Amino acid sequence: MENINENPIAEEAVVESPVVEEAPVVEAPAVEETHSEPVVEEEPAQETPEVPALATVANGVMGSTTVPRPERSHQEHHEDSVEKIAIYSTSNVNWEGVGKVYKGYNIVTKDASEQWLTRSHVRIATPEEVKKAFG
Repeated sequence: MENINENPIAEEAVVESPVVEEAPVVEAPAVEETHSEPVVEEEPAQETPEVPALATVANGVMGSTTVPRPERSHQEHHEDSVEKIAIYSTSNVNWEGVGKVYKGYNIVTKDASEQWLTRSHVRIATPEEVKKAFG
């Protein structure tokens, strides 16, 4: 190689890479697999007198605590005993005083179903088609 600029040519430094020794491979001891299902003792469902809730705990500070279980109102008891009807609507409609129906199957009260059935886009859904739609 010819030196055109009259600059001394520095020799390239040789860098040796460190030698890495491989650790011996140690096999893990064989583990015997057992397939036993854990025993879960189920306690009968009990209604606790208190439930977790967010409430004031000290000096007006909000925090997690327990409060007495709220009593079911008469309206909730009444809603459980109200007869429900399955209807099918071909469109989404909001009817003030009656409620809302969405395209597809809807579960409404008997009184609401009587009003919805006056509309051309709503019909009664048979139990078989509801079962087929929801499995």
